[in-house]
Amino acid sequence: MGRKLKQSEHNASIYFRLRDEENWQMIDRLMTLPHYANNRASLINNALSYGLPKLIENEFGEKTLCDEPNEQRAEKPAVQISESDHAERIDEVVRLLQEIIMNTHISKSLICSLFNAKSAELNGKPLSAKKFDSGAMRDTPTCMTKYEIDRLNEMDEED
Repeated sequence: MGRKLKQSEHNASIYFRLRDEENWQMIDRLMTLPHYANNRASLINNALSYGLPKLIENEFGEKTLCDEPNEQRAEKPAVQISESDHAERIDEVVRLLQEIIMNTHISKSLICSLFNAKSAELNGKPLSAKKFDSGAMRDTPTCMTKYEIDRLNEMDEED
């Protein structure tokens, strides 16, 4: 990549050759945007503004290029949540978690019933529709009970 540098007191111009076709394709795509309207210099300056801070961060571990306070991004003020809003949000989260638990329990019961019904059918045992409809077959199959207990114990150990 060749370059020719021309500097003046307030302005610097850099001329370079770009041989990477993928970069040209990205530039051509960006040039279709109205705010660049045949102003390749503006596009390149914006690309440098976005890319150079990331390059500095990757190479030196520094987070910004700005030394002057007026150029640094203004920090967003922290959102203040009143105690009543906080309590309302906690109540809503608890309600949603209870709903999730209820739905999970219903799903588990239905799946266990279907498993137990199919198991009885495959073993040639007569299947009572009344027993199935009443939910009497909702118990976790024996082959899954140990697995369920082991997973619950692992979750307790993680806490």
